[in-house]
Amino acid sequence: MNPYNHDTFFKEQINDLISHDWKIVYDVLSRTTKIINEEGEEINPLTLGFAHNEIIDYINRREEEQFGEKRKTPLDELSKKRFGIQDYLLIEENEPYKKILEAYHDKNGMFILERFFVSSQNNLKHTEYTVCLTVDEAELILESLQGFVEKNKR
Repeated sequence: MNPYNHDTFFKEQINDLISHDWKIVYDVLSRTTKIINEEGEEINPLTLGFAHNEIIDYINRREEEQFGEKRKTPLDELSKKRFGIQDYLLIEENEPYKKILEAYHDKNGMFILERFFVSSQNNLKHTEYTVCLTVDEAELILESLQGFVEKNKR
């Protein structure tokens, strides 16, 4: 068994976060932000990534507490009718976690492409991306998309 597991990683990152006095420093001229410790050293990218992921989970939990549970399943037939959804396409994967890709257009003339997954550990929805295109934007992308399919189709 691998002795370096998720719990070990979690403990190391938490230890790095609590063993320093971190400051968020914003440079007005360059419009950049840095997170530095008491010695002026920038936060380790691994620790920063860990903190980022934990903050995203925290935001998701707080949003669900305040506004209710987010949609974690494909659109149902009632929702499709209510929102005027047409040409709905669903690609769903269940391993190693539930991953959903939906493509459709609606009555407002928008083409929507949304991909999200639901964590089996904490049941939180994590949006990978949402793309909303107008007819003009979709038309411009269509040629590139068609070329991609033709060149890579097996």
